Amino acid sequence: MGTLNGIMTAVFDAIYAPLNVLPHWFSLTLLSGMLGVVALLVVKYASNQTAIGRVKDDIKANMLAIKLFKDEMRVMFGAQRRLIWAALRMQYHMLLPVLVMFIPFVLMAAQMGLRYQWRPLEVGEEVVLTAVLQADADGSSLDLQIPEQAGFKAHDRVRVTSDQSVSWHLRAEEDGVHTIEITNGRETFTKNLGVGKGARRVCPVRPGPGFLDKLLYPAEAPFAASSLVQSIRLEPYPDRDSWYAGADWWLVWFLVVSIVFALVFKPVLKVKF
Repeated sequence: MGTLNGIMTAVFDAIYAPLNVLPHWFSLTLLSGMLGVVALLVVKYASNQTAIGRVKDDIKANMLAIKLFKDEMRVMFGAQRRLIWAALRMQYHMLLPVLVMFIPFVLMAAQMGLRYQWRPLEVGEEVVLTAVLQADADGSSLDLQIPEQAGFKAHDRVRVTSDQSVSWHLRAEEDGVHTIEITNGRETFTKNLGVGKGARRVCPVRPGPGFLDKLLYPAEAPFAASSLVQSIRLEPYPDRDSWYAGADWWLVWFLVVSIVFALVFKPVLKVKF
């Protein structure tokens, strides 16, 4: 999973290199529209379009029968039964395209979340960094430190929130993408910190070996199961504050725009669904 995430992150960094000069709403709309058209092509070539056409004809015929013979209960119930059967057949014919698209679209959505879910910190803004340790680790007995580094300042004393996590307060001081280093003797554990307009990709968590964390936070290599540090989290990482992005609004925008583009290009590409 870590290797796949690394490939996807590199691909999307290349895709966003020209998109980063555009307003966020425009880049999100453009990419959503392109993915909607791609989904349309997957439906066209991964499904049986002839069979889907026959199912749609059956649906129209039975809808017409219900309208014309609404006083004939036997005919109407028969048409309704055939409508249900046609709907089930349509779901069957759409199953393969959905399976083909599912994993790539989940991976792409995770990458888009890095660009539209959260925003970089502003200079002077503070965040709490928490290193989550292995279950059998004793945080109070370890020599975990954050050496002085450019771009941010770790202040306050290290506070052990439990035997399995250690936290620091961080204050952003310079624009850019900075690497936070946490040391434990000769061991070093790192986490990226995005500050200012120069940081377009933001990830609040460097994940551990858990599958869900690796799926949701793909920007940085996950920690191994044997690592003393199992994850590093920056909380609260601010959401983007806009009418189209931040929180989960960007995902709603993505779905709506991709569906609209698919419907617009459906007759152009001659796709049936």
